[in-house]
Amino acid sequence: MKKILNLSLGIVISCIMLYFVFRKINFDDVIHYISSAKVIYLLFSIILGIILLVVRSYRWKIMLNEYKSFKLQNFFESTVLGLFFNTVLPFRIGDIFQGYILSKKTLLPKSLTFSTVLLERFVDLFPPIIFILIGSFFIVLPKQISLGVTVIVLTILVLILVLILKYKNFIVSKLVVYSEKIGIVKKIVGVLEKFFSAVENISNIYVLCKIIPLTLLLWVGYSSSMVLICRSLDIILPSLWAGFLIQAITALSVTVPSSPGYVGSWEFMGTLSLIIFKVDKTKAVSFAVLSHIIGMLPVVILGTIFLVKEISILQSFKKETIIAS
Repeated sequence: MKKILNLSLGIVISCIMLYFVFRKINFDDVIHYISSAKVIYLLFSIILGIILLVVRSYRWKIMLNEYKSFKLQNFFESTVLGLFFNTVLPFRIGDIFQGYILSKKTLLPKSLTFSTVLLERFVDLFPPIIFILIGSFFIVLPKQISLGVTVIVLTILVLILVLILKYKNFIVSKLVVYSEKIGIVKKIVGVLEKFFSAVENISNIYVLCKIIPLTLLLWVGYSSSMVLICRSLDIILPSLWAGFLIQAITALSVTVPSSPGYVGSWEFMGTLSLIIFKVDKTKAVSFAVLSHIIGMLPVVILGTIFLVKEISILQSFKKETIIAS
């Protein structure tokens, strides 16, 4: 019942956002802009998207540095399938499946693979906040993304990281007491222990010197993709930095409760990010819709291929989910 309510709430939020995005917009103009987009830029963006999936997979592999003997292909297929299920299913179930399929492929403990997926998502929260914070000194941000809120969110993220490193043993010891009475808490303790271990692993200077450049490379790639899509629509941005800010604001859409595939939230944040640079709203909406399609295309195509390949693992995942529920 709770899941149905959450899904319904997400759909309602998506509908509200879509209403504000397409209010007073001529659909024919949007379709015209999208259909007139320069294909060559879109092709480069799609190819770049596939390359970035490989980079993201390699960064995840680095987070499991002590298990570096495993093939990058296992991480790549698991990453793509995780993102695929986040696109087509609600409740970010793809994050769970991403860890599950890597566990099945490598025989690593599920608590370990789940924890590194959580860590990967946690690491990805920092770049957009930092870029928005820096961008606020050079451009007037809309009221929906104020400097104060950005500073507060960044402070909270840093505080959480500090508390994790300082009080991890205390947190686990308290949860262990409850795990004796509540079965699911025992599983949570296992994941947390692995999560804390993974945090310690990436705090190692050797690992950190790989994680940080890879994360920056990902964001340069994502931002370049945004610039390419803008160029396909003849939207000229003042600099590559504008691409960073557009990507950062649009990326916040995945944190907003919405329908599967971030429909509505992506269009809202994507449109908002271009309006900052005085782009006509119709063109801004066209960009938001087109960037959403281009961003999902590699994941959907590759995800479908890998899904057919890993159908037995999917069936196993369904059985274990039914038993757990």
